[in-house]
Amino acid sequence: MATEISPDSANALNPDLDHNTLGYLLSLAFPDATADQDFKTGHLIDEETDQRLGSAVILEWNVEADFPSPDDLHALLDQHRDAVAAFVEGRENRMLRNAVDAERDRRIADGFLFAGVKYQSRPGDIDKISRWAASARSAIEAGTVAGDYRWHGQNYDFAWIAADNTTHKLDAQAMVALGEAVLAHEQAHIMAARTIKDMDPIPADYANDSYWPD
Repeated sequence: MATEISPDSANALNPDLDHNTLGYLLSLAFPDATADQDFKTGHLIDEETDQRLGSAVILEWNVEADFPSPDDLHALLDQHRDAVAAFVEGRENRMLRNAVDAERDRRIADGFLFAGVKYQSRPGDIDKISRWAASARSAIEAGTVAGDYRWHGQNYDFAWIAADNTTHKLDAQAMVALGEAVLAHEQAHIMAARTIKDMDPIPADYANDSYWPD
């Protein structure tokens, strides 16, 4: 049985649930049925805001049971209200945790200060800085002294390009320090995100600067 979504149909009397939550409710009420195989749910979306319009409906019903009416769905929701509430809360928490991770990654990639200069810190930048820092550490172990800008074995001074596209000479000791700085920048944001995600509840303003390193 197939249903067409219509804001003014009888299905508008369904419980105020999105299609995933309605699907979860049906899986509780009909444990032998498989979502997207034995039944499908859906809801209307506002094209401008991407927000849900109205209640979700059952689009397809191939379960060996009568098609649930709006009254049936309300009764099922009353029966499984705690489980449905836990499902919604868990989903919202996962969405918030994912959003915190995205904010963490954005801030890590936004650059870091070293000796008063801002350097880039995208994933590829961190990898390159870390590899050159390891090379610089090896050069120091081999006897390279401070002030030697050709520690990398080439006939030109070693330098790193900053975020503003200016070039800065770095001896091996400074390169090691740059590597330590970028890893400290990354780790500080990882730990800040961990602290935020451990909060109960996770604050809705998790992107506020007060939760993150300077």
